[in-house]
Amino acid sequence: MLRLTCLAGLLLLAGGCARRDPTAATGARAGILHVGNGAEIQSLDPHLAGGSVDHNVLSTLFEGLLTLDEETLAPRPGAAERWEVSADGLTYTFHLRRNGRWSNGDPLTARDFLLSFRRALSPGFASEYRDALYPVRGAEAFAKGRVADFAETGFAAPDDHTLVITLAQPAAYFPTVLRANVCFPVHSPSVLRGGAALEDRTGRWTDMRPFVGNGPFRLVEWREQRHLEVERNPHYWDADRVRLKGIRFHPAESTQAQELAFRAGQLHTTWDVPLAKVAAYRRDSPELLRVEPYFESYFIRFNTRHPVLRDARVRRALALAVDRVAITRDVLRGGQAAAASLTPPGLGGYTPPAAVPHDPAAARSLLAAAGFPGGQGLGPLELSTISSEINQSIAETLQAMWRRELGLEVRITRKEFKVLLNSLDTLDYALARGRWIAEYPDPLTYLSIFTTGNGVNGTGFSDPVYDELVASAARAPSAAARFEVLRRAESHLMEQVPVAPIYWGSRATLVAPRVRGWKPSPLGFRNYKDVWLEP
Repeated sequence: MLRLTCLAGLLLLAGGCARRDPTAATGARAGILHVGNGAEIQSLDPHLAGGSVDHNVLSTLFEGLLTLDEETLAPRPGAAERWEVSADGLTYTFHLRRNGRWSNGDPLTARDFLLSFRRALSPGFASEYRDALYPVRGAEAFAKGRVADFAETGFAAPDDHTLVITLAQPAAYFPTVLRANVCFPVHSPSVLRGGAALEDRTGRWTDMRPFVGNGPFRLVEWREQRHLEVERNPHYWDADRVRLKGIRFHPAESTQAQELAFRAGQLHTTWDVPLAKVAAYRRDSPELLRVEPYFESYFIRFNTRHPVLRDARVRRALALAVDRVAITRDVLRGGQAAAASLTPPGLGGYTPPAAVPHDPAAARSLLAAAGFPGGQGLGPLELSTISSEINQSIAETLQAMWRRELGLEVRITRKEFKVLLNSLDTLDYALARGRWIAEYPDPLTYLSIFTTGNGVNGTGFSDPVYDELVASAARAPSAAARFEVLRRAESHLMEQVPVAPIYWGSRATLVAPRVRGWKPSPLGFRNYKDVWLEP
């Protein structure tokens, strides 16, 4: 269940607003942006945290070699002021800024990035998101312990201000990967403080103060389930252009609590909008509502090690029984599209296969063939979700569909977001809500998740045919050939059904009129250094 303090924090903000100046108004005068975050972050360690909620915070505290423009997704200089790519598309040479600094004033060097990449890939650390770096020569072999010497990988630092990254095969999307959390540098003296190893996964270093990052802001305080506050980092290379004096992130898995706090003048932005309120905002306050394209895929995960769900016929029956059009039309009503596959269309020009139709008759036949005619002997199964209106509504709709079409009883269990993530790691569930926002604009950001051993797989799924298809795509002679192999991989994945796709997203948020520099963001991230507030 959602921790009461998480909801109470926003309700305390909203309460009593008639008796005092709303937080958003005082924040605007002070240059402090108040942001509704969708949940509490996992960690301040960028190599452990990976979701969009985490990136929303960590991108203020850290900066990779480059970032992206939110709207166009074009690479922009970050810690590197410029870079070159070799004619064969394999070698990237990044030139770091001479005035690059950590938030404590220490120089930021290419060696910092080298150590950080080594840490994220180290088998002893095993970042769940390390596969984003696998296009680099030798990176996967090092991560899996087949190569012991990091010097044999494609990472090199010829001097303090030059970093060279060499790929195994050309990957035009690779620069966009460098925006991800796993590509942020960590301050090794902070990590090693107290005698810890660089590969220590406990994250204890993030509890020490001052917390050291290299982003446009620096940490002021983190009160879990209350707020996380950052202030402008005076040592940041571009500090003069950072117009906000600070940001306060308020975690809340309740969209209703966020919307209430927004209306009470306690937030400048929300993470989501309650489903029931979208139409009213469209009609009455369109200047507050932002509905934007979003590379989001919402799906149901299956625990493929579960005694019943290990049978792909059962999983596919559950997937075929879902009426996705009805869910997007009658439940969501926010511009989402029914998903017939995992990967949303438009990622680098990729078109996913239409692999999972709505076919209740075929679902019943598959269930009977698996030994569960009319759902007899199959349930009840537990569906784990989180405590927001959107997730609860989808869970209840699926529950009704599976009962009506298959005779299956499903019990809904609500979990705090962090608890749900732990359940995925330990496979302590039967069915679970899944959601993925693209980390970079390429289908591999989705399709790599379900390869064997991927740290965010969360289903227990392992299929050598699928693994080989995904791996062989990197060796394809052209971009068109690569996409064709990935389509075959995705078709195979949807036949095995470790997940049941539900919808492809659009994102509805509320943004106060005094917020400036707020761009549409298909990947859902924000360059807060470009945002400011009108008093």
